[in-house]
Amino acid sequence: MSVRPRRVFELMNPDVVSLRPDHSVTEAQELLAAKSVSGAPVVDESGRVLGVVSQNDLVRKATHPDTAEKAGQFFSSVEDYAELGETPVTPSSQLVADVMSKRVFSVSRDTGVAVAANIMRERRIHRLLVTDRGVLVGVISSLDLLRVVEELC
Repeated sequence: MSVRPRRVFELMNPDVVSLRPDHSVTEAQELLAAKSVSGAPVVDESGRVLGVVSQNDLVRKATHPDTAEKAGQFFSSVEDYAELGETPVTPSSQLVADVMSKRVFSVSRDTGVAVAANIMRERRIHRLLVTDRGVLVGVISSLDLLRVVEELC
C-alpha cells in the first residue's frame, strides 16, 4: 500500500492571528494573550509578511533591550516558556516593528509535509508561515504535523 505524499495546504490553519507593525507592544501582548498564542506574524495592510513576533520577543526586547539579541532559544516543552508568557510587558511606546524578528521561515502551500517537518527540525522552530507570493495564507505547526504521524499508526 502506497501512501500519497501530503502537502502543507492539507494541514495548515488558514485562520492566523497576525499583528501590524504599528501595533504597540502592549497591544500585541494583549492580543496574543487573548488568542492564547505564543507568537504571530507581522503583516502589512495587504497581508505581506514583514516579520514575526513572539512572547519571547515582547518580553526580552521590550523589558531588556540590551540582551535582546540573545533571544531565540528553543523551548522543548510548554513548561519551558509558560512562565515567560506570564511575564508582564512593561507598558512601552515601542511598536511591534521595533521588536519583531525580520527572520521569517515560510513555505508555499504546495510544499510537502516532509519538507516542512525537516525545516522545522533543522531550524528548531515550532511553526512555519505559509505564503503565496509573500502574502500570508496560513500557518503550519509541529502539532499539525503530529496529525500525520497519528494517521500512520
